[in-house]
Amino acid sequence: MSSILNDVVIIGAGLSGAVLALALNENSIPCRIYEARYERDRALGSGVSIAPNGCRVLDRLGILERIAPKSYQTEYQVIKDAAGRSIRRVNIANPDIYGYKTYRLYRHVLLDELRKVLNERKIHVEYGAKFERIVEETAYGVTFLVNGEIKRASLLIGADGIHSAVRRYISPQPPEYTGIACVYGHLPAGSIQWPTREFEKACTIQDDPGVLFMGPEVADGSELLVGRQFAYPTLDRTGWEALETDKSRLCSLFCKDYEGFQQLAKSIMDQISARKEGLLLWPYYRMPKLEHWSSILGHITIIGDAAHAIPPSSGQGVNQAFEDAHTLALLLGSLSRKTELKEALDFWYHLRQTRIDAVVRKAQETDILRLPRTERLLLKQRPESESSQESQSTDHGMKWLYMPTTDDEITAWIRVPS
Repeated sequence: MSSILNDVVIIGAGLSGAVLALALNENSIPCRIYEARYERDRALGSGVSIAPNGCRVLDRLGILERIAPKSYQTEYQVIKDAAGRSIRRVNIANPDIYGYKTYRLYRHVLLDELRKVLNERKIHVEYGAKFERIVEETAYGVTFLVNGEIKRASLLIGADGIHSAVRRYISPQPPEYTGIACVYGHLPAGSIQWPTREFEKACTIQDDPGVLFMGPEVADGSELLVGRQFAYPTLDRTGWEALETDKSRLCSLFCKDYEGFQQLAKSIMDQISARKEGLLLWPYYRMPKLEHWSSILGHITIIGDAAHAIPPSSGQGVNQAFEDAHTLALLLGSLSRKTELKEALDFWYHLRQTRIDAVVRKAQETDILRLPRTERLLLKQRPESESSQESQSTDHGMKWLYMPTTDDEITAWIRVPS
């Protein structure tokens, strides 16, 4: 395996690609990254939630302590009624059980910190380097084009997002629209007259016409993301881009059925309307379940959104990408010369896909919580929804998600003679 482990290339220096490079480095596997964007380019203007399972990965890499002062930390999921009264408060990130709270911070803040560490650990990143296509894969490795130049690697890993160019070599299947879109923006927390001084702002407000969800994006809770998701017909890329640039239209969607909402939601909508130029659109896409994440010869594989994009309502997109990175690096760092790379990657795929399937099922519960009242009630009456509503929402019931046993399963598999 030495020739492979000495020649690893990652396509994409986003969150998953950066964490993968750091994880490979921790396992003494050198790598280099090609990133199409330039280093000065900013990431999406929203935040990410790092759950305990994602925190554990970042902690192992020495990242968590660096972002902690910049993160809003919480351990509760709060559901509120239209008047702002808490009707359900679940401890979903108990640090006494899982070791960590949930960290929330702007995506670009996390990415900037990761790239600083890449530089400190002398991991080479070539920015403005667009991956174009695979030229050839043989039993010895892969050749590919970057900015029109032929490059070579023994192992190429696509961490290039939901519209992955690397994935096209593995599977022609494109991502599919879920039928749900989200309009969201940011507000100063002080711009809203909250029902109480102690109002918990990491919450979901359920009103009859619809639901608003929000969460602080900075450590002191002074800046809030506020969003609303709804069913919306599919559009092509040009259509989505046109809708996102039409801020008045986005504002109308966010404030739909305004008169039917109670005062708390109305006050939030009023502030959003005053800042409509900052509104953003996020159509929810997902990857249909792929039969494999690696090529036939095993010298090309994909991780993160390129492999298994799941709707952001899951709260696990970034966290599962971090798990991908950590477990793949652990696997590669543990392989012996007797182990076939393709066999190892297939084992890893089945291990990870089982996790992804469970996360997708969990995400359906959040989507139900964000429906208008009449639609929520209809779903609760369906037998098939009852099982999904029997969520593992107790403290210990979230161990399957926040305390995965994947490391032990990889170690056990590696020890079994081939």
